[in-house]
Amino acid sequence: MPSDNVKQFEPGELIFKEGEEGDLMYVLLEGAVELKKKVERGEAVLKVVDAPNDFFGEMALLDYGPRSASAVAARKTKVLAVDGPTFESMILANGKFALKIIKILTARLRRSNDQVSELIETMPRDRIARAMADYAIHHGEKIHDGSLKVHFESMRAWINGHIGAAPEEIETAILRMLKGEAIAWAPTSAKTRENLVLPEAFVRANDRRSSS
Repeated sequence: MPSDNVKQFEPGELIFKEGEEGDLMYVLLEGAVELKKKVERGEAVLKVVDAPNDFFGEMALLDYGPRSASAVAARKTKVLAVDGPTFESMILANGKFALKIIKILTARLRRSNDQVSELIETMPRDRIARAMADYAIHHGEKIHDGSLKVHFESMRAWINGHIGAAPEEIETAILRMLKGEAIAWAPTSAKTRENLVLPEAFVRANDRRSSS
């Protein structure tokens, strides 16, 4: 592994920028990288790459198009930069690596189809409610009556990163749900606005996995 192909980045440092031409992909050696895409009111975090030997930026070597997202070091990070000829050699010589590329591209296509379908079929409030249910299922704390308690700011940041809705839009939707009593502040959070309680019925109604 040539040492000049190993690059280090400080937290917050840009690895590549959305829209620019790319001729390298990267294999993560240490640290973490956020993949960000511009949305109407800022940037949304599409994915955090933090598993050693995982890779990102490969589309630039597959379709020769501009970068579809920006990559930013989330903490002190070390990567291996791979150019086109080296990438092709890895594909041809390593069946496991080629299979991994195929699986990643398939998952990305499926995720894109889901996002397009959701954009077309649901209103903003419904998209946010579904994202809230998804967050609660994976990150919420189950309480005595089957409801899920979630941290308000953490959930809002997660929704912004996953569906691209602006923080103000998310907060407005949540406040309307609170006013309609679909959800509630946790008893200790009525003033601090720290934690929300999502009733079991709300989560079940907005859980994409249970809807058909």
